[in-house]
Amino acid sequence: MSRRNKVLRNLLILAVLIPLAVSRSGLYLSPLLAHRSSERSIHYGPSMVVHVRDFDQGKYFLCKYDKWISCDTIRRTLFFFWRFGDQVTGVENDPDKPVCWTWSSRDTHCKAYGILNDGQVKKIELTLDDDTVLTQSDFYDDMFLLTWTDEMQKGKRNPHVRQVKSIKGYDSEGLVVYEDQ
Repeated sequence: MSRRNKVLRNLLILAVLIPLAVSRSGLYLSPLLAHRSSERSIHYGPSMVVHVRDFDQGKYFLCKYDKWISCDTIRRTLFFFWRFGDQVTGVENDPDKPVCWTWSSRDTHCKAYGILNDGQVKKIELTLDDDTVLTQSDFYDDMFLLTWTDEMQKGKRNPHVRQVKSIKGYDSEGLVVYEDQ
């Protein structure tokens, strides 16, 4: 076999093996592919992506599926690959609550997200236990996403410095129509 034929054969073998290895490694070429794969891996979805927000380590996918809401974290790794993170399934929406929400954290990144079940709610206000206030009044298909970064404390059961203290929903006149602590 000539040198040229050996090179072509080896390139063909690499062209087959590299995509196979990447697909088995949990690495994806786009954040949306990583998100879809994370749902398939637990037999969930496909959900409707309502909003995508960038953060310094990747993207948050705010989604709806059937009775569920979720905020899937997709992280950038190895320069241009993507890997799925946490919160694929999220929480079941309770339509009896004016605001159905949850919050979570990983490393120094924290997020609170939810859905508005009461049309009167026009603004969401989240207060952290250091009295930092985060607000949102522009919603994504009746969903909201509030994010913040935090410091980690070593040796603590819950290592985050700032926890969620309360959440309030305001109507168009500024009156509180929902409050949870």
